Amino acid sequence: MHPEKQPEPVAVGRFRLRPTRFGAGMLAAVVVLWLVGLQYQVNLAYAISFWLLGFVCVAVLLNMRQFSALKVGLRVPQEVFAGTEAQLALDVVEHRGRSRWLWLQVDNQTVENTLPRWLDWRIDAKRPEPFVWQVVMLRRGYLHVPELQVASIAPFGLSMLQTAWHWQTESLVYPAPIEHKVPQAALPDGEEDPARPRIQGGDELAYLQEHQPGMSLQHVAWKTYAKTGEMLDKRFEEPQAAVRNMVISYRDYPAQADKDRLAGMLCYRVLEAEKTKLPYILELPQRTIPPQKGQREMALAALALL
Repeated sequence: MHPEKQPEPVAVGRFRLRPTRFGAGMLAAVVVLWLVGLQYQVNLAYAISFWLLGFVCVAVLLNMRQFSALKVGLRVPQEVFAGTEAQLALDVVEHRGRSRWLWLQVDNQTVENTLPRWLDWRIDAKRPEPFVWQVVMLRRGYLHVPELQVASIAPFGLSMLQTAWHWQTESLVYPAPIEHKVPQAALPDGEEDPARPRIQGGDELAYLQEHQPGMSLQHVAWKTYAKTGEMLDKRFEEPQAAVRNMVISYRDYPAQADKDRLAGMLCYRVLEAEKTKLPYILELPQRTIPPQKGQREMALAALALL
């Protein structure tokens, strides 16, 4: 199971305040009543106009309070692949125990207009629920979080306070796996590949892996167990002929292959190798990733930035 990522803090843009149609009508009524009182010396019109003006001012202040002391974080899934729809979660980090009613405009929504343009997010005072934001990841590389327009007209709908939320994240979008037939070794049997590192014998320790049920206790790294309390099995280097089948290399594909397609095909082979639980080596132009703890994340990250 992958560790859960911490929410990314939000960067808030400038606030814009403007009256709604209802609010504009209320202000017009205040002006009309004030003119009536001024023209005909009607004290009741004066009183009503000033009362309505005070109500409008209080409504605007309460509207601005919707964003006061509100902190929101963005939670990104542990693994995101290009071409998929990522479920980004907006978490309420701090809200001072007050209910909020916000409206969020998703600019990059491309799912055939199945969702309305503005989506409401009601934040409960006691148990605030996260808002799930569906964003289509178009390309691999660093995850780009689009600008999110946020507005509120609560509590009376007389004014609308609007701002924009931005996030800077170091999360990665992994390549879209491209299923294909894995190319066979180009060299005949028994001939070594001079372009790949030679691996000798089977007596030298290569790496440690989690203990598998049924494995002989002779393979357990007892020294490591005594230090950390974690039971790990020792894996030894295998002969070149056996290791060659476990090498996932960019050399298996034409040199002029498109980088995005190459990353997708290598990503497919990495995921397939992870399913089999067999050790593998990922060979890239500027880097080689041998079997080790966290190899999956390292391999996918390297392919995202290939």
